[in-house]
Amino acid sequence: MNPRIRDARRFLRRFQRPTSAAAVSLLCGAGLILAAGLAQAQSCTGDVPGAMDPEVAAQLDALTLSILPFFNYDVAVSAGWDTILGECVESPMGGMGYHVHNMDQLMNGHLNLLRPEVLLFAPTEDGSMQFHGVEYIIPADLWTEPNPPEFLGQELHFNPNVPPNGIWALHVWVGTENPTGIFQDFNPEVNCDFALED
Repeated sequence: MNPRIRDARRFLRRFQRPTSAAAVSLLCGAGLILAAGLAQAQSCTGDVPGAMDPEVAAQLDALTLSILPFFNYDVAVSAGWDTILGECVESPMGGMGYHVHNMDQLMNGHLNLLRPEVLLFAPTEDGSMQFHGVEYIIPADLWTEPNPPEFLGQELHFNPNVPPNGIWALHVWVGTENPTGIFQDFNPEVNCDFALED
């Protein structure tokens, strides 16, 4: 058996949550066709394998496998992604959910494929948190080059609305397929319908 498939099965058995359909989608994106032994296999569609640069696709495979445990919110918190900054984010274009930060990673100014600065979660009807994707961030104060930073073959987008002086950011929807593209800022499949009101 392919060791990647075996390891993914172990992860999902250990950390499986009610979001198993999203987990299947994630595994499909990583090229794990057997759907990690979940009861109901689904067809693997999306924009990860297609015409994407093979090097970027391999990086996304590695990222996808590394975040499998974080389908469980408590595991993510224990691993250092424990600070929610801001409200649950959504717009007419779709949602982002809550941005759950790893503050040590955020403040070092360097992007690490397997340690994104932010994990994206949205609350569900039963009160649990569903994992949707990651966000790579460089605070504007820590980027001194004239051109935007690049990562995974993409230019990071500048968001001037994040204090104190804006950020460079790249979303990667490895948990919930984004029909508008894996690197788009907003995902129409994500919402804040069950976020607690302030």
